[in-house]
Amino acid sequence: MFNICNSFISVFYFLLRSRLLNAGMLFFLLLILLLISGGVTLAQTLTDTGAAMSIGTEMDAGGAQSATKQAPRGGAIQKISEANAQRNAELNNAATPADGENAPAGNASAENIAGGNAAVPVQKSSGDILKDGWWGPGSYISPIKLPIYIFIFLIWVGCASWMNSDQERLKKESREALNFLYLMLYVVLGTVFFFVPIFWVAFPATLLLCIVPVMIYVVKRNKPLPPHEKVLTGEHLYYLYAVAMNKIGVKIKVKKRLSYQIGPSIEMESAGKNIDPKILQGRLIVARNAPGYNLFRENIFDALTSNATSMIFDFTPERTLIRHQVDGVWLDMAPFPRVIEKGKNKDVFEEMLESAKLLIGVNPNDRRSRQTGTFIAVLGGKKKKKYEAEFTSQGTKTGEAVMIQFTASKVPFKNLGELGMRPEIQTKLLEQINASQGIFIVSAPPANGLRSSMDVFIRVCDRFTRDVVNVEDAVLSTEAIENVVLASYDSSKGETPMTVLPDVLFKEPHALIVRDMFSLETLQRCCNEVDMQRLFLTTARAKDGVEAIFRFLSTKIPPQLFISRLSGVINQRLIRKLCPVCKEPYQPAPQLLQQLGLRPDQVKEFYRTRTPLPEPEEKKRGVCPNCNGIGYRGRTALFELLILSDSVRELILSNPNPALIRQQFTKEGQTGFLYEGIHLLVKGETTVEEFSRVMKM
Repeated sequence: MFNICNSFISVFYFLLRSRLLNAGMLFFLLLILLLISGGVTLAQTLTDTGAAMSIGTEMDAGGAQSATKQAPRGGAIQKISEANAQRNAELNNAATPADGENAPAGNASAENIAGGNAAVPVQKSSGDILKDGWWGPGSYISPIKLPIYIFIFLIWVGCASWMNSDQERLKKESREALNFLYLMLYVVLGTVFFFVPIFWVAFPATLLLCIVPVMIYVVKRNKPLPPHEKVLTGEHLYYLYAVAMNKIGVKIKVKKRLSYQIGPSIEMESAGKNIDPKILQGRLIVARNAPGYNLFRENIFDALTSNATSMIFDFTPERTLIRHQVDGVWLDMAPFPRVIEKGKNKDVFEEMLESAKLLIGVNPNDRRSRQTGTFIAVLGGKKKKKYEAEFTSQGTKTGEAVMIQFTASKVPFKNLGELGMRPEIQTKLLEQINASQGIFIVSAPPANGLRSSMDVFIRVCDRFTRDVVNVEDAVLSTEAIENVVLASYDSSKGETPMTVLPDVLFKEPHALIVRDMFSLETLQRCCNEVDMQRLFLTTARAKDGVEAIFRFLSTKIPPQLFISRLSGVINQRLIRKLCPVCKEPYQPAPQLLQQLGLRPDQVKEFYRTRTPLPEPEEKKRGVCPNCNGIGYRGRTALFELLILSDSVRELILSNPNPALIRQQFTKEGQTGFLYEGIHLLVKGETTVEEFSRVMKM
């Protein structure tokens, strides 16, 4: 009884926290009325049965006639007497053979039926009881089924309480709506199932009513969460089973997770070029034992799962501010006030910073000097993703700033189409990177995917019918590519591409990749080798193709030597893509279409991020789960491919004015970014505001 009362109290507490007390009271009043009505019916039946037993006693003592005289006409006894008389008549008719035939053997005689045994009610078997739904004979709740019904009700109490607390922990804005829906389902459908006349239908239906909504919630809940926060998975169920069995004395081994394995599914590794593996392992062990290590793992995990390419920690005496760079745009996370627990002299984020510095092998007590290092972060899951992280810290006037930049170990793009390049540009690009000779420049502004695109260009070029060599700095090593020979030099030791280039050229390869060859000596040697039927691919950080050309001319290389061998240049800028879930169409203004060079009949609609609603409606609508309310999800590239014609070469040599050179490319139909951006606008993949931001780079 105590447990039942405690369960009812838990339900009322759950309803109160969920702001559903009125609906809950309605349900419990209904349940109490049902119990009371059943109790009244049972009491009335017991009263009538007692009266019938009294009549039977009197008839045994004084005979049927005296009993008839003693029994008053009216009241309960009269009703029972009349009911018995009617029942005896029915039984007599049933016992009389039809058409004058003799009664079959074994039938009770009319006299016996009409005797004292007629007052005894016919008993139902347990099987008959189970056919009456939740009800027993006499229209009262069956004492056999009442505990079963209460047990199912307690299951609903536990499920409802867990759903509510779980949504509070996960800060679900739809908590109240889901709680109300779960309650109403049980109130409405539970009442319907309560009056189903077949027990073996009512029982499983009521049980499924408690369990199925919870399973639907669990499936949707688990989908966006990392593995360590998912419930009712195989690992989670085994853990619950092991805990339950251990409580009753059955020992089941559960793999114990060390302190640095608790929390998100991410592993950290110390890294560094030319460092003894034992030293790296020692750094990792020391960092794992630091008190802020798990908080550091959690923050790195949050950044990587948010598709951040960089993150910043800004430490001040008052608070710690965290920022993520997602799709090239910096987003402020919630600031954390600086709180120092009793007995400590640092807050949790300062302890986190200390563990990070121990991981990269720098002095954790130095809060003023510039400190750099690298570490590896490996995200768990079905497919592990490995990231190299560059750590940089610097003291500031108000404290210290830390920046961490992430680079995926594997380029996620497999072909030019995945980069966002249109087929027309793909054809022209392949002609350039598969040419027999020349210099071709791949360029992009900083943090606009130059490394990833260059790796894709190398993958799609012809590296099977010709020899391709990649001359690369060992400090900035990239992913190995099949059929591409690697020749590395170490800039940390003062080496340059010219350290290995003579030996590479002696083997007479057909194509060479030499990134960022801004050394005059290296550039001159490559220009001279072009005449030996060799193709060179190189890179440059520049806002457009024309600026990339002038970056090489700034090395003081003879313009005629370089320009005569330069075949073309491609530049890319990354632009954010609209979230396909929450983007909204709208009719663009005629003035905007005119500025973009479009006719009104060419465009039906553009798209934009969804328009904010008034606060109550916006809260009810909730944050878009796909983009987390940002409005954009992922990026694609805009490409500007410029092929040098003889007229462009003459203009560069005679009048090296970047503006005039851009005009010349436009006259020749090489429109570049403008046309590519309009193409994305028409397709509904980005917004006018985002396109304008990218064009202002």
